Amino acid sequence: MRFTKIFLVAVLVCFWSQLALGQKAQKPRLSAAAYKTTAKIDLNLADKPGMCDSAIVILNEAVSFYPSDAELHFLLGKAYYHRNMPKEMGQQFAQAESLKIPPKFQEEIQKMRTEKWLEVFNQGVKAFNDQKLDSAIEKFTACSMIDPSQYKAFMNIGYAYNLKGENDKAISYLEKGLKLAPDSLDILKVYASSLHNAGKTKEALEVYLKIDKKDPKDMNTLTNIVSIYGLLKEFDKALLFSQKLIEVDSSFKDAYFNAGTIYLRQIQETNLSLDSLKDKTGTYLTDEKSKNRKEELERKRGELFVKAETMLKKATELDTLDFEARLFLAQVYLEQEKLDQALGPLEFLVQKDSTNCDALLKLAAVYAKKGIDKAKETWQKAQDCLKEK
Repeated sequence: MRFTKIFLVAVLVCFWSQLALGQKAQKPRLSAAAYKTTAKIDLNLADKPGMCDSAIVILNEAVSFYPSDAELHFLLGKAYYHRNMPKEMGQQFAQAESLKIPPKFQEEIQKMRTEKWLEVFNQGVKAFNDQKLDSAIEKFTACSMIDPSQYKAFMNIGYAYNLKGENDKAISYLEKGLKLAPDSLDILKVYASSLHNAGKTKEALEVYLKIDKKDPKDMNTLTNIVSIYGLLKEFDKALLFSQKLIEVDSSFKDAYFNAGTIYLRQIQETNLSLDSLKDKTGTYLTDEKSKNRKEELERKRGELFVKAETMLKKATELDTLDFEARLFLAQVYLEQEKLDQALGPLEFLVQKDSTNCDALLKLAAVYAKKGIDKAKETWQKAQDCLKEK
């Protein structure tokens, strides 16, 4: 027994002297078992200066010669744990597990992994809250390597990239998170947003619809669905979800505004259909089929005007300073020749913002049609406004 201890010390002295000299081993200096024993001695003294570094050097050499030895990877991961190198720790533990580490080590791995994951995750959250997105990404990336089975790290990396406007990177990480937690609403919401921002409109819509099934009262999701259906010119579906928004929150003025603008877009489509019934001189065709179609479209347009007026009026009632809603409402009145009703919103807008060129132009038109002297003066202000723009 005395001889064994002396022999082992001699081996270690020789081994460490070679390391100190920076000699690169061409073949294993020790057996796998001897490397393990050497490393364990260092790790038992992990609180002593330099011992963890020594173990890391020894074990890195060991795994280069014995890459399939799960315990060597476990010990190297443990050395990185003591050295507070969480990413490297996670990589080695993952390698050990891929080589089917014996169950006796698994509990210890999980304990170290959980401790480091929580510590680094909290650092990432703090960086995120401090709006240090690059630092947050670095910390959450480390978490994804410490424990690749935890979806929250991938979700937060994706969210940070989403805020940075790097949507392709965001999508890549969020998809990794979704593989781990396919039903997570938190990931799905950020994923849909990133797809939408990246211009992948139809893919984003598919995800938003999935979210809506799980959480039918999420206002942001419903609003985005309305927006996308509007972009796709699927107006009936956009209006259906606008109504759902109103049912969820009848005081949400954007729901009324969005519905009103969708009706206006339907009016534009209807006007185009009416124009298609005209000949080259701009006169409506007089055949029976064209006449019937014209009557049908005019009736539809009248109904759309009523609906647009109702929605936009409600939006202005809920927010008296919503200038955009007031301008669209005035447009609805103008197109229906309701000049007196158009006058109030337009004069209010010009009074509040004398640089609102659209409001000035429309107000000049109303004054002109009503024969009011201020028409010329207001028209000139509108022209001056446009030049300054």
